[in-house]
Amino acid sequence: MTPIPRKRVIRASAIVAALATLSFSNGANATEPRVAFAATVPSRPAPDTAHDPPMAERFPSLERAMELARERAPSVVSARAGVGVARASHRGARLAPIDNPYLEVFVDRGLQRATKDVTVQANLWLPIEMSGQRARRLDEADALVAWQQTRFDSTRLVAAGDAVRAYGAALVAAARVQTVEEIVRDALAEAEVYSQRLAAGDATLQDDKLASMEHARYVVMREESQADLTRALVELSRATGRMFTPPDAVSVAPPPPAGHLGGSAAARVADRSPHVATSTREATYYARAKERAALEAHPPVNLIVSAGRGDLGEPRFGGGFSWTFPVLRRNQGEQARADAERARALAEADVKRRIVAQTLDGLTRERAEVRRAREVLETLAEPAAQASVDAAVATRAAGKGEMLRVLTARRDLALLRLRRLELIAREWSIVGDIVALTGEMP
Repeated sequence: MTPIPRKRVIRASAIVAALATLSFSNGANATEPRVAFAATVPSRPAPDTAHDPPMAERFPSLERAMELARERAPSVVSARAGVGVARASHRGARLAPIDNPYLEVFVDRGLQRATKDVTVQANLWLPIEMSGQRARRLDEADALVAWQQTRFDSTRLVAAGDAVRAYGAALVAAARVQTVEEIVRDALAEAEVYSQRLAAGDATLQDDKLASMEHARYVVMREESQADLTRALVELSRATGRMFTPPDAVSVAPPPPAGHLGGSAAARVADRSPHVATSTREATYYARAKERAALEAHPPVNLIVSAGRGDLGEPRFGGGFSWTFPVLRRNQGEQARADAERARALAEADVKRRIVAQTLDGLTRERAEVRRAREVLETLAEPAAQASVDAAVATRAAGKGEMLRVLTARRDLALLRLRRLELIAREWSIVGDIVALTGEMP
């Protein structure tokens, strides 16, 4: 009856796949103390299908979950809309390099009657961009679209990683619920044995209460595991935009072996990573924005067409042009801001490149260490625990052992299987992080 530390390996952002099975048949006869104990800790009620999520789909495959996340995750929807907003900037950038014409009209008349009539003059101004501002605006719009498109690609990678983590968390949570349910049955049977022994005078009241407390502890663990499953399904729904039913009892294996992503391989992946490209494209956008601001410091040339009549009533026509000298104001603030933003984006690109490479290298080594720990558990600890169960069952069948030893051995085996689930959960979480950086299953 050793207390079990609760380790929250299964969380909403973790991905795991594992399923452990443990069988037990209880042949103990019911007695009055057993009935009294069973009434203190209620058994788990049957699942209420009336509370299943509306329109929930059957639990998907991993590929299906990743595909849905790449298209329907909230962050992906927002990033896709950002690409549309960026493309809308082309509408203004493609306009002809001619600004809106404007008209000015002057009317005057002498006050001393020195002139014969009213003088009228109208000037039509037509601003024309002569310095290539339109081309620079198009370059800036193209750079903005490229930046937002790369950001969209980067967001899809992160969404796929979130889906992998949530998918695995749901699988492991379902397996944990099943395994803990079997531990609860073993703990209940153990408590019943102590109740019978107490009634027979072969155990103390303290032993009976400790067994009851142990059973209650596992009931709490079972309910918490069920809550973990519910949370994992909610996280999967958030990542994919769909609600799914809990996974069926299927065999869940750890992620497939990964290729080597350390050292130079991690550096090559980092160089091609959309996360890094997002910052480099952002730097390119601000470089184009500075070029546009520098050219727009040269105002358009105004062509002027003049028409009117003189004070003698004669028609008058003329023309000319005007140009503003960019001497004092040359968009200095806009250019300085664009330069600073470009420097920031380039610095972020260097940091991201280093972080991606180091993270991939570290995740590869961490996964290898977790796999080794799981292999030791599967090849040494679990077989030993299974042998202990077999020996306890054989001893009990020979009439030389107690049922309590069988129950304890079976519960220890189930706890090892729970530990195996935790290791698989951690490995799937690592895989989710790798997918968020690379976009693909390793």
